[in-house]
Amino acid sequence: MIAARSFSQAREPWRAIKRAVVFAVATASVMLALSRPLRVRAGDDWQPIAAEDLTMKDNPKSPGADAMILYRESAIDEDKSTVSEYMRIKIFTQAGAKYGDIEIPYAKGVTSIGGLKARTIRPDGSISDFQGKPFDKTIVKEGGLKVLAKTFTLPDIAPGCIIEYQYREQRDQNFYVNQKWVVQGDLYLRTGRFSIKPYQGPGAQPLAIRRMGMPAEAQVVKQPNGSFALEVHDIPGLEIEDYMPPADSMRGRVEFFYRGRGVPANETEEQYWKRINKNSDEFIEKFISKKGALEKDVASTVSPSDAPEVKLRKLYDRVQKIRNLDLEEEKTAKEERHEKLKENMNVEDVLKHGYAYESEINYTFVGLCRAAGFEAYALFIAPRNEGPFLPKMEEVSELSDNLVWVNAGGKEYYLDPAARYYPFGLLPWSESGASGLRVKKDSGDFIETPALPSTDAELIRHVDIDVNDEGEAAGKITVDFGGRFGAARRSNEYQEDDPGRRKAFADEIKGWLPTDATYAVTDLSNWDDTTKPLRVEGTVKIPSFGTAAGKRMLAPMEIFQVRQAKAFKSERRQNDLDFYYPYEEMDDVQIRLPKTFKIESVPKAQTVNLGPVSYEISATSDGTVIAVKRHLRIGGVMFPRANYPVFRDFFGKVTANDQADLVFQNVESAAN
Repeated sequence: MIAARSFSQAREPWRAIKRAVVFAVATASVMLALSRPLRVRAGDDWQPIAAEDLTMKDNPKSPGADAMILYRESAIDEDKSTVSEYMRIKIFTQAGAKYGDIEIPYAKGVTSIGGLKARTIRPDGSISDFQGKPFDKTIVKEGGLKVLAKTFTLPDIAPGCIIEYQYREQRDQNFYVNQKWVVQGDLYLRTGRFSIKPYQGPGAQPLAIRRMGMPAEAQVVKQPNGSFALEVHDIPGLEIEDYMPPADSMRGRVEFFYRGRGVPANETEEQYWKRINKNSDEFIEKFISKKGALEKDVASTVSPSDAPEVKLRKLYDRVQKIRNLDLEEEKTAKEERHEKLKENMNVEDVLKHGYAYESEINYTFVGLCRAAGFEAYALFIAPRNEGPFLPKMEEVSELSDNLVWVNAGGKEYYLDPAARYYPFGLLPWSESGASGLRVKKDSGDFIETPALPSTDAELIRHVDIDVNDEGEAAGKITVDFGGRFGAARRSNEYQEDDPGRRKAFADEIKGWLPTDATYAVTDLSNWDDTTKPLRVEGTVKIPSFGTAAGKRMLAPMEIFQVRQAKAFKSERRQNDLDFYYPYEEMDDVQIRLPKTFKIESVPKAQTVNLGPVSYEISATSDGTVIAVKRHLRIGGVMFPRANYPVFRDFFGKVTANDQADLVFQNVESAAN
């Protein structure tokens, strides 16, 4: 049996908060040089290169790597709202050439990239400058926010060369983004120098610092000019593996934030969270104070005779119909002027305007629930995909997500109507098993949302195929993306048109099939009805489904590849296992043979049950038609690395049983 454990995760946030003041322009950063320089061309603003770095064949402190970072410098200037980056990487192997494909992420409308320069230095010291033009590539498109990347490839990448590049990230000075030094990357870092110049304009507050996963000797030092600096050496790279916690939750990093105005001196942890709760409660109470508007809306939405949960469901559906502005792409100033959206000052404005941001939608739901006679509170949480909630850090920005707690008819509900494509009772995976603050008038309390059952995410696949004399299979595949599977895909593809969605699903389903298979979507249904599974229907062709073996033909029991198998091939594992959320896969496969063949044998039914994970597969036959039933369940989320061998053995058995042979015999041969 396997023991599951809980874990909170982190991912780089792209959140921006309006500043109260516009930052002023001041000072510049200082570049630091390495020792033992080799002469470079005059006029270049590159760091000198040590001669031994050009001839280096391997990393002496971590042999066998494809590449390493020789030097990195990162300088944050809060007054200018800039981050200057400088990177130098040594390539050791041909596989390391992939590090010459550079992607620099930035959030559209919030940041821009400038001052980009890049070059390749060969082992003999000769240099090839990057002369091309980077192109923009969309890497995240979710919730109305588009994250792009400046993408380019450096020239003449070969083992022994050095690549380096530098750029400046400019952020909108009307926004504040929580800053951090992500010190640990994917590659070994020999030397890294980091600095931050805090905001020093009107209303400036002290800069608070916290270290996460950093070596004890790596200390942040305040400089005479008020800035802060950190120098590190020999930081191992984080090994990236499938089914691991989000990498940014595990990287060594230093995070910065401002305490804010009016923070009492020597405030205790308990006093801090009491103050946060009080301020939040006062704001929410003021926002939902329009009782007349709320009661009127409740009266037109529910019936007095409705059962408590029926009322709650109706209110949930009502609020989900509010236009969610956070799901819309950033508009230009001209577009905003044309639409003339008015700001919502309170819940009455939300109900009248019919549009709101996510937090306003959830506050409105709190108000409607209370007007209907239910106990309801806003709940602010640290989503599992961004990081753990650590109350002792006294940092409210950890609680970057919000949902609603309701007591209706003596039953507790955790709901997020602002999650547009999640029906009543279903939360995004990052909000389940997450900790946070429930805001109450007298005293808020820390609370954890419930864990998820595997039945909240079901992938059901129906296959109906015919096999010909040559072993080619053709027919239909229908996939029902149930619960969280469907909600996540609706959320990811909501801005695409129907052809774009069909292509996305065709590509995904084809990826589950043998490499020579083709799949074309013929119908996509239930897109707008989030209470039903998202259904995809299509036609499939598999040229090499059956393999000739003398007078027989062999074919696998399962036509789908084991999606998890690749992640469990290696004998070693560096990170804990993280499946993000429990789920189930259920397959119902019908295979019809040509008249020239009959079933000779099918494998015995197999069952593997380890508690948190289980699997079963069976096949029955009437002589010409085979029915295969398969059920895979992942019932846990987070498992310690020590359990990896058990999982490796489990998925090895799943793969072997999926690929067990169905044996068909030629009818004429059988008669003879």
